[in-house]
Amino acid sequence: MRKVFLSGFLYTAIGRYSNVLISILVDIFLSRILSPADYGIVAILTVVLALFQLFSDAGIGAAIIQHKEISLDDLRVLFTFSFIIAIFLAVVFGLIGLPLSVFYHYTIYSKLTWFLSLAVIFFALVAVPKAALLRQKRFKEVNYIAVLSGAFGGISGIVVAVLGGGVYALLVNTVVNSFVNFLCTAWMSQIWPTTKVNLQPVKKIYAFATNQLGFNIVNYIAHNLDSILIAKFMSASQLGNYNKAYRLILYPTSMFNGLVTPILLPVLAEHQSDVSVIRNVYLKLQHITALIAVPLSIFLFFSSESIVNVLYGKNWHAASFPFAILSLSIWTQMLNANAEAIFQARNKVKKLLKIGIYTSIFDVIFTIIGVMSGSVNAVSFALLISFSLNGIYVLYTVMHEALNSSFWVLVKELESGIIIGVALATVLGIYSLTFPHSNSIIDLIIRTFLFIVVFSTGALALGEVGKIKLLLRKKV
Repeated sequence: MRKVFLSGFLYTAIGRYSNVLISILVDIFLSRILSPADYGIVAILTVVLALFQLFSDAGIGAAIIQHKEISLDDLRVLFTFSFIIAIFLAVVFGLIGLPLSVFYHYTIYSKLTWFLSLAVIFFALVAVPKAALLRQKRFKEVNYIAVLSGAFGGISGIVVAVLGGGVYALLVNTVVNSFVNFLCTAWMSQIWPTTKVNLQPVKKIYAFATNQLGFNIVNYIAHNLDSILIAKFMSASQLGNYNKAYRLILYPTSMFNGLVTPILLPVLAEHQSDVSVIRNVYLKLQHITALIAVPLSIFLFFSSESIVNVLYGKNWHAASFPFAILSLSIWTQMLNANAEAIFQARNKVKKLLKIGIYTSIFDVIFTIIGVMSGSVNAVSFALLISFSLNGIYVLYTVMHEALNSSFWVLVKELESGIIIGVALATVLGIYSLTFPHSNSIIDLIIRTFLFIVVFSTGALALGEVGKIKLLLRKKV
């Protein structure tokens, strides 16, 4: 298992970091051409598109990976059904532009949704072929395809922006990315439609897929209600700034957990009855995650203004404060990102759905409280509280319900990360009070240097380098 995991980690690292780098570079370029209002308009479409992505996959991808009895013929039947789902969802997505135009008072939505419906088709069609590749642990192909599609999408978006395409630049990026991703994935998987259609393959995955879809939907509501309400009750510029801040805090999770999460289920699914193996893997991952996540949250909190100014320019200055507040939730989000795969591997998706419902209730309540205050800063504070409470709850539940262990066993694994985080907060706090902010580039360089020094010193003092080497040598 160790060899497969490390191989998957390597290729996923190449794919994930390359894709994140492409995404950041494209975003930096487009942010200097497009306004916060342009991003705000597209943010709502992105929220709606995310919902349709959930229905496009419908939990089928995870179910295919988990159920080893699914045959090649079954996959072809499921792929055939996905064509029907794709056309239906694309038409619905196109039609939804009219109510969006009425609700948000932007008539352009009625045109944009039909253009973006092309991406909905490709999202639905890629679900089965991609799951087939992941089940075969073909991480190399999956990640190379992701990089290729990300590059094509990014270049297309930049070209459209330079030609004066406005908000369409952001949409072209998504459509081209999804098209190239589907084309390459289908070709690599060799999964094609079939005329021999029956419901037996659907019945095999129905229970798992529906519970997974249910979890995804409630999770979606919790994480997108903020954008929906801000768009309705605040300005497009406010939504654009908030959305920019929120996207920034997602990069660390994407860059770190995005390496591990796609590998966890395919690898751990073979050990679903051996809870000790899964528990050991989870604790090792959480130890390393905390070591990175807690100090990183502190660094981003103290460096938020300089980061926003350097990356996006002064026009996005209003995004720096929401980014600072939300960055304090990064550590909980990174630690919780591994929970879903653990429940899936243990075949406890019903429990996963319940957790999703409970955490969503908290997120919805705090989001409404924040929006009622009338500022994106208040929304950020409210979500920080919600994410923190939910984070502790999820960590506790994973240890007790999925891994049959104590929460305090996990807390012990987090100690080093917390200690380094406290030390870094002290150093950066003193620096912020002593030296007033002037040049953003110089300020960010100094803060980055202090982060590296404190992190390295702390890791060496706590013996973390040796611990990580020992973890990597062990088979499980």
